[in-house]
Amino acid sequence: MKKILFLLFIFFSFSTVKALPLPVDITSNSAVLINMDNDQIVYEKEPDKEQILASLTKIMTAYTALQHIDNLNSKVTITEKDLSRLEGFTCAGLEEGDVVTYLDLLYAMMLPSGADASQALALHIAGSNEEFVKIMNEEAHKVGMYHSHFADSYGGDDANVSTARELAILLREALINPTFYKVFTTKRYTLSNGLQVVNYTDPTAEFYGFDTSIILGSKSGYTPEAGLMLVSTAKINDVNYALVVCKSDLNKALTTHVIDSFKVYNYVSQHHYAVRDLLKKGMYLKKLPVLDSTISEYTIEVLDNVSVFLSDEDYDKVKYDYHLVENLSTNNKAGDNLGYVDMLVDNEVVASYNVYLKEDIFAPKKESKLFLVVLVFLAFFILVLLSINIFSSKKN
Repeated sequence: MKKILFLLFIFFSFSTVKALPLPVDITSNSAVLINMDNDQIVYEKEPDKEQILASLTKIMTAYTALQHIDNLNSKVTITEKDLSRLEGFTCAGLEEGDVVTYLDLLYAMMLPSGADASQALALHIAGSNEEFVKIMNEEAHKVGMYHSHFADSYGGDDANVSTARELAILLREALINPTFYKVFTTKRYTLSNGLQVVNYTDPTAEFYGFDTSIILGSKSGYTPEAGLMLVSTAKINDVNYALVVCKSDLNKALTTHVIDSFKVYNYVSQHHYAVRDLLKKGMYLKKLPVLDSTISEYTIEVLDNVSVFLSDEDYDKVKYDYHLVENLSTNNKAGDNLGYVDMLVDNEVVASYNVYLKEDIFAPKKESKLFLVVLVFLAFFILVLLSINIFSSKKN
């Protein structure tokens, strides 16, 4: 059992993969780029800095709604309460008495960022804004968003906060749901009441001459306090990415979040990225001297692959920095941590590998020690006899 526990322990703690700083200059004060195919964060900039979410709150609203709607085609009649207290917030254009489906409300909330659709979802699912917010926070904790908090369903309250890293966690989880994926990647949609809704990321990108086919889906957010924000997905060279940019600097056109996102995606598209094995299972890392043992040295063998998603340029820069014990002795037992190896790009750690001793270091048996003493004595005795014999021969 002890050996099994040790093996489980080292299985989960061999290596740690870390993200590199963003290689391009963007105005956003926080950002995360994730490889969705292996869930590895590729680049980051202040990923754990708390951000006001503004309309990015609606991603959590959509995720929560999809966990609690039994039939997306069920009809919903828009009420006065659904539309109340939304002055000053972006709305999709729903009117009292409209009959739409839950699926319609998801599109009306996500594409044009309709606060009216968001509040309608909250009220018709939970009965009150307060109860829906409670459910939102419960769902957030379930997916690992421990530094996030939600105060309403549409992002009007500055108490809606999270981080770029946790938004990436939420998006990754939400995209597993095929309905969320379909809504998130749709650019234009007509509700069952005839209302048309549009996602405006593409028109903004077209204005600046960007290739709009790069971004598959997106959700924007903005308030003067939160700044400009964009969560998006893209497929580049057969790799699926998700990008979160938070609090981009404001410009007159309110478009810097889109510009920042395309800067990152364009950089990635211009460089060849692949999963690189920095360490391979079975390879030998280093030899350590062993004191007072049956062996004189111990060879460190890599017990698991360490793979990192890197560009060609970054892979060529990889260096290894060893932080290991100087030697081993019979005091060392199987499972001892012998240190670690850092793998660096431009002095930034991209991965660390923990080194563990596979087996006990044994001391020579007492019988073996006695045998060695006798052997040395006999050798000395033989040398003395030979010396005497040679001396006698010369004398004669």
